[in-house]
Amino acid sequence: MLKRIESGLSRPWYRLRLPDALEAQYRAETARLSGFYVQSWLAVFTLFNILSLVMDREVFGPQDFAVPLAMTLGVFCPVALASIISLRGRPTMVRVSVAVLATALVDIVVVLNSARLAPASHTDVYIIIATIVPLVVGLIAPLPFRHCLWFCGASFALYVGLVVGLGLFSAERSGLPLLVSGLILVPLKLCYSREWDARNTFLIGLRVKLQAEALARANARLTVLSETDSLTALSNRRHFTERLGAAWGLAGEQDGWLGVILIDIDHFKRLNDTAGHAEGDRCLVAVAAALQTSVEAWGGLAARYGGEEFAVLLPGADPVQARAVGEVVRAAVADLAIRHPGLVANRPVTVSVGVTAARGRTRDFGIQVSDLLKAADFALYAAKNEGRNRVESFLPAANANRPTGSADRVLTAAPPG
Repeated sequence: MLKRIESGLSRPWYRLRLPDALEAQYRAETARLSGFYVQSWLAVFTLFNILSLVMDREVFGPQDFAVPLAMTLGVFCPVALASIISLRGRPTMVRVSVAVLATALVDIVVVLNSARLAPASHTDVYIIIATIVPLVVGLIAPLPFRHCLWFCGASFALYVGLVVGLGLFSAERSGLPLLVSGLILVPLKLCYSREWDARNTFLIGLRVKLQAEALARANARLTVLSETDSLTALSNRRHFTERLGAAWGLAGEQDGWLGVILIDIDHFKRLNDTAGHAEGDRCLVAVAAALQTSVEAWGGLAARYGGEEFAVLLPGADPVQARAVGEVVRAAVADLAIRHPGLVANRPVTVSVGVTAARGRTRDFGIQVSDLLKAADFALYAAKNEGRNRVESFLPAANANRPTGSADRVLTAAPPG
């Protein structure tokens, strides 16, 4: 698309049309415009013709004034009023062009008829006015160039035909009609330049829009990449930490619960050593998918926390609910039945799960995000020490060196993996 836009912007001056796809889009976007602009100018133009009756009265005198008065009020004004009414709402460009052309042609007829009837000393004035009518209308009306060709051509043909047919053109007075008739064609240049600029403005605006959309997509991709683990497609540790801080702050404001879960694949180092890193990566991807599916129903956020360790954020989950989710996660991984060649009888891959939860009001007692993570980590190590493939939970304590729970247990170092 950008190549077509650049091609359109670099087209030669004599080629108004855009490449086909862009031409169709340009016409679709400019097919209907508000008719108020043309309506207002036609109203002004009609008022000007009514005011010009003062000049007609001075030229024709009170007795002969009836003809131009009848032509203006009985012919021109009804046509102009009908044209104005036809442009209500958002008329098509064809309707605008027809309304403008009808008004101008009728006014040319009225003015040249006055030129025929006026005293000889005023004939030239009306001949000039007859050319000014399409000149002014063509300059004001926002006609496409192709419509302007029809407008100027029809106005010129009518003007020449009436000048000759009404006897306003003769050997003695041929100079003025020929000279002023060229004014009717002046709007062609303006319409061409105006449409050329409008098409280029459309192309530039379209290019800016496409570039902005491409930039937005690129920024979105960068945001996703900066927040996503490339292997598992889960959130990465940085994004999880940011969301955890925001969620804990919201829980404090609303005095809501917040659950945190840490998950570690059991004996993962042995899996890598015996089956290879490729198999280890496939295991990580499968566990991540099971984890994502398990927490989605709870509105949680799953992340790869590092290596074979995962983390889950559960806004609104109290200790009972958080532990229930932990059990769901543990069971989901066990149900994968991924064979572990480094274990006896190829036992399946399992996970150990550490769970904690805290209420927002505990922030007032010094419970921080780090305390939530520390409590979940203690619980995870407890699950490891208790034989793996299990869920343990602890409540966080401010500046805790060990977890607080229902039992005052002493934790030993967990075995690796």
